[in-house]
Amino acid sequence: MQLSIQSIQSHTSGNFSTRLYSCLDQIEMATGNTNKHRQIVKATVFASCIDKQDYTLKMNLLNDLLTHYDNLQIPVSLISQPPLENNIVMEVWLLDYTDTELTFTFSRNEQASVLQIDSPEFSCLFSSQYAAKHLDFKQNAYDCFHLLDATLLRTNFDYSDIVRQWNYIEDITVVNSGNNKCLQNYQIFNDLRTLFYQKSNFPNGYPAATGIGMENGGCTIEVIALKEKTGNTVYPVTNAHQVDAHHYSPTVLIGNAIDEVKTISTPKFERGKSMLFEQNGFLFISGTASIIGELTAFPDDVAKQTQTTIQNIDHLIAADNLVQNRLKTDCKPVINNYRVYLKNEADYSIVKPLCDAHFGTENGIFVKAGICRDNLLIEIEANYRFQANR
Repeated sequence: MQLSIQSIQSHTSGNFSTRLYSCLDQIEMATGNTNKHRQIVKATVFASCIDKQDYTLKMNLLNDLLTHYDNLQIPVSLISQPPLENNIVMEVWLLDYTDTELTFTFSRNEQASVLQIDSPEFSCLFSSQYAAKHLDFKQNAYDCFHLLDATLLRTNFDYSDIVRQWNYIEDITVVNSGNNKCLQNYQIFNDLRTLFYQKSNFPNGYPAATGIGMENGGCTIEVIALKEKTGNTVYPVTNAHQVDAHHYSPTVLIGNAIDEVKTISTPKFERGKSMLFEQNGFLFISGTASIIGELTAFPDDVAKQTQTTIQNIDHLIAADNLVQNRLKTDCKPVINNYRVYLKNEADYSIVKPLCDAHFGTENGIFVKAGICRDNLLIEIEANYRFQANR
């Protein structure tokens, strides 16, 4: 079994609906007409949304259109991050498998969609939930976590089963003052994540994760969770060049804590996370930035930040580092796909050649997005395949 990722761009011009139809028609072909053992398991749409009303209209349109595609019973998210190479980009995740005992169970409501895959060896969960109806970000984030909480409870999964999580945060670095407190949206999210994560022990470490800004849309959380039945192949992957985010000191955290947690919380994620399907390994690289130790390197220099970020990823996937993190492979991990989040659209012409030279030209998505620190200009996440030696 193996996961793969494809990026689909609209082939037509026109309004959001026309471009979305173009992407959805292509996603139908992604499984291949003759491949009975390939299943689409999740999709994420990146598009510009000018305000809350525009986001809501486009989200409703996306949900309506999905009802016309019978084979797209999958979690689909709309993320308000303008692509820098096309008006709309859709990232599609595919599962190739040979096990005929797999069963797929899908459910969707207005704010959450869930695909559960079960086999004798494992259960896997792909889910997306969003909350955007409130003006207050904290309430949107709380509602989003409550939806995730309900999903996990209903499907008999635990927070510790999450191997990959994406956290999309409206106006991520905005700080609001009130009641004698300064509350930053990203810190509010981290505090709420701590509050909900307290329900689990995380014996295999926290999930790999990305916490990234978006223009509108409140809060969206996507997760991939894995519950193995016959063993354990999930391990956190650390980077000796970077302090684990969940061990950051208070000096790099912004604002005050929300009342519910009292003490300001660190971001609860690992630098990377690995898992195996038989001998096929998959390595999730969290959102990675130009951070050495816990401090930003090369503030306001996007070229040097890009190079440092790439070096951090390279160190993470290096053979020696993988061995230290209990991963055995004779081959260098192979890039599956990557995303680049840029704070400033004007930096695209500088960053694109650097990423093309390192990652290749075929498997990247570039979007405009807020980064979690004011002096960070870029963040990169990636996914790698590797052949495991047991």
